[in-house]
Amino acid sequence: MIYALATTSAIMFALATALQHRSAQKADHSKAMRPSLLFFLALDPMWLLGLGADIVGIFFQFAALVKGSVLVVQAILAIGLVFSLFFSALLHNIRLKYSELVLSGLTALALVGFLIFGTPAQLIDKSALSSWFILALATGVVTVALWMFARNSSPFRRTSVLGISAGILHGFTVSLSKVVSQNFVALGVYHLIIDPHTWILVVMGAADILVIQSAFQAGPLGISLPIISVVEPFVAILISVIVLHESLSMSVFGRVIAGLCLAVMLLGVWGLARVSTEDTLV
Repeated sequence: MIYALATTSAIMFALATALQHRSAQKADHSKAMRPSLLFFLALDPMWLLGLGADIVGIFFQFAALVKGSVLVVQAILAIGLVFSLFFSALLHNIRLKYSELVLSGLTALALVGFLIFGTPAQLIDKSALSSWFILALATGVVTVALWMFARNSSPFRRTSVLGISAGILHGFTVSLSKVVSQNFVALGVYHLIIDPHTWILVVMGAADILVIQSAFQAGPLGISLPIISVVEPFVAILISVIVLHESLSMSVFGRVIAGLCLAVMLLGVWGLARVSTEDTLV
């Protein structure tokens, strides 16, 4: 049951990504990294349909987490990369290249391996609130710096850099959302509302949505999505180790496998970017 629920969640998230990317491609580039982009998207039925698919995906993800472990669910959700590129090809009425299928599959499998061997077994919040404020500020500074670097560059570089920025922000919000959910379960709704962690998550979550949609707007999904998919878990693991003081507890074998998976992911991202630029970007 857990596999069916998690796979359904992965498919819904993939459909949402493809729909939102297709919608973001319609927006003028002057709206990038501006709130006006989100207002534009909120009026597009296709983007709203993608938002609905996201909500359905969250429901199935929650159901899967009730039935099984976080690690298993995360690993299955990683295959959504392949589904996203498939749905995107359908929406753009183009044929998915064999090389894209192979590269996305290898990247997704490597991501699964990295999640299995490189993710801390359990997340327990041992951090001070000040650590999250400092980390949020640092993440914001990095996001702005990356945008300043990318905004007047080539479409390929802009898409790639925004993908990196989106991955960093998403890794932050995923990590903090786990802390917020733990606090909610332990302390209830009232504490959720007054908890500063919640409001940091709201602000950074809004920034996360804006940067992801800007990355989608900038260029092909084959460039931005693989970068986001690789950077996000890497950042989340760094936060778990540095801020939450989690231990990876990996054997030598596990470290070797995680390292190999990381290398395959990076090669897969590079390959997908090359393939995606052949016919779409100059």
